[in-house]
Amino acid sequence: MQEFLHENFTRKLSVGEIASIAGLSPFHFTRAFNKTFGQPPHQYVLNLRLTFAEQLLLEGNISIAEIAYLSGFSGQSHLTAAMKKHRHATPAQIRHNRQIYLSF
Repeated sequence: MQEFLHENFTRKLSVGEIASIAGLSPFHFTRAFNKTFGQPPHQYVLNLRLTFAEQLLLEGNISIAEIAYLSGFSGQSHLTAAMKKHRHATPAQIRHNRQIYLSF
């Protein structure tokens, strides 16, 4: 299951689709996933997307809008809101911190 999520986190995934792959009902899948990983499937996928977006912000000069698209977010504002909420920094702040780090 982890492998499937790591290979597909950038596309739209429903709990029903993931549960079907696991051979469980959505209800049982969500309970089992939460018990195994300590978080619901949507939070796990969101963390994968945010981590990927952070890597892209730190590695290159791709626009934030393109990074949002490549990471599976619906747009730049969706990425920015998710980063602010879960990483306590905007994409621009993360990119700026990279530039400060690289200047040393």
